[in-house]
Amino acid sequence: MYPDWPESTSDLVPLPHCDGPKLEPFDFQGPQKMEFLEFVYEDDWPSPVNKWDSDDRDAFTHLANYAEPFNSECRAYGRLREADCEHLANRCFGYLLLEEENERAMMNKFKDHRIDFNGNILFPGGLDMRGRFLGKDGRPPPIRGIIKEFGQPEKELSMRTLRSILKDVIQMQQLGIIRLDVADRQFINGKMADFSTAITFPHFITSPELNPHLTPEMAAAMELETLLFSRKDYEEFDQMVGMWNYENPSHQRSFFSLPGGDDGLKYNLRSLPSRNRLYSLVDPRLYDRKSSRGGLDGKVTKGRRRPCAKPPRWYYDGSLDAAKVISNMRFEFLHNWYYKDGYAFPKEVKW
Repeated sequence: MYPDWPESTSDLVPLPHCDGPKLEPFDFQGPQKMEFLEFVYEDDWPSPVNKWDSDDRDAFTHLANYAEPFNSECRAYGRLREADCEHLANRCFGYLLLEEENERAMMNKFKDHRIDFNGNILFPGGLDMRGRFLGKDGRPPPIRGIIKEFGQPEKELSMRTLRSILKDVIQMQQLGIIRLDVADRQFINGKMADFSTAITFPHFITSPELNPHLTPEMAAAMELETLLFSRKDYEEFDQMVGMWNYENPSHQRSFFSLPGGDDGLKYNLRSLPSRNRLYSLVDPRLYDRKSSRGGLDGKVTKGRRRPCAKPPRWYYDGSLDAAKVISNMRFEFLHNWYYKDGYAFPKEVKW
């Protein structure tokens, strides 16, 4: 999961080390020169793995290369570059591996914060993830980061801003990027700026082709979870609009993505043409990476098919009753995952 300390610039390769899009390193054109201004935020991220053997490096590395926050951002930004659609998000310049001198400067700057940068925020100093992935010379791996354009958050959710955000979400899903965590805090200069929870195809959660040993039941469960992740992005958009209306009663916005608006989980199924079928606005599985991809080394090629403004809806054809599924939609992950013989498997879920 963690890259080792580079001995030369040739060691700075696109990340992460798994199938799918990758992000190239930022070129400092010399030594890293940086100034640490402010510690902004700390939090833990939900994981698709409920429990795992933290000493099993192979299992942890395999899953984390797809789902860990830094790698999630690398994969999402890598896809946007790959598809020549970087305009859909706040600008990203690449990743960095913090040099030891700068790490010491950063720790000194933020010494009043209870931060160890060891991979566990709730229990600093407890579960030392960096210490479990020592490099060739015995040092803990470097701290990783994503370099992005500085900007300002949106002060007002105007109708124009909302239309632009929804358009971007629809297009990103067509590029195989879902679970976007849509919220007003996400948008800098009017564009999404955080992909730390994003799922980018191919991914062990959404792409059965990565595991030839899945049972039909497992593949069906993955399809349902993928649809729910896709739909959840639109529910969160509508909840964002609903929160704006609640906090700004004199500046209401009547612009939603799903029937029922911010209360869309309770909409009347009978008002829909296909009232017994759950749906999302986009089927992200349709993204054809072969017709829109970069090289194996992470470099970008030209000549890509761009996302369309109004893609066909994705209707769920499974056997579960739509109303029953909708009642279970407030979730982080429907399944926990485990690793066996080089592959990721979803654990059984009982409805």
